[in-house]
Amino acid sequence: MKSLYLESGINHFGNIKEAHKILNFFLKSKLRNLTFMLQTDEFYRKQKSLGIDFKLPENFYKLAIDKIHSKNKKIGLSVCRLKTYNELSHLKFDFFKILGAGVSQNDLIKKIKKKNKPVFISTGFNVSKKQLKKCLFVLGPKIKTSLLYAPMTYKKNELNLNKINDLKKTFSKPVGFSNHHNDKEILSILTAYKPSALFIYCKPTRKKGRNYPDDKHAFFLDEINEIKDKFDNYSKMTLKAKRIKKINIFANEFKF
Repeated sequence: MKSLYLESGINHFGNIKEAHKILNFFLKSKLRNLTFMLQTDEFYRKQKSLGIDFKLPENFYKLAIDKIHSKNKKIGLSVCRLKTYNELSHLKFDFFKILGAGVSQNDLIKKIKKKNKPVFISTGFNVSKKQLKKCLFVLGPKIKTSLLYAPMTYKKNELNLNKINDLKKTFSKPVGFSNHHNDKEILSILTAYKPSALFIYCKPTRKKGRNYPDDKHAFFLDEINEIKDKFDNYSKMTLKAKRIKKINIFANEFKF
């Protein structure tokens, strides 16, 4: 596995202090990639009518981009609609993630294509292979694209990690994993499937009674380093086991 991507999603609740907790953790960590999410305009309007403004101000993103680039790290934007994307499209994000709800939004995809930046495409809620194929076609061959398998389930028997290999075979593209599961130990199994990237949601503050938008499958910041270390160790073990297997095959073939 090449990289672990930290996803803040909208777990900051539009609160600048909470967003800065995520940003500052990322800047001090060994992680290289961070994403923030833009939801639909309808979502923002509904939540604002209920008393929560989930939108972070443009100045926060400008500051985050400057700080992240000064550390030679990268920041991406997860998007699903053109209208909300347009509000920040002039800023210098390093990569984009198209959420499952945005895979069929051709106007959005065409706009992102003009940025000529790497794009991750999530399978989300039941995104079909036909939809993925069309999205890839619209982006074209010159854009660096990867797929993200994102099983939306908390049941182990429904994860179907073999889908990673199926997507690789079908599209001949790098395939990563966008975690929407709540068992950290399941993540360690992923190394056997060699995902090109792992996207993990985080949540900043342990507050009694608080439920985050991506609550069950998000991990607190103090858990993220543990997850990264485990992945690094499992990846090394998997690589070592692969080398030993090759040596044993070689030795058996030549009767060593």
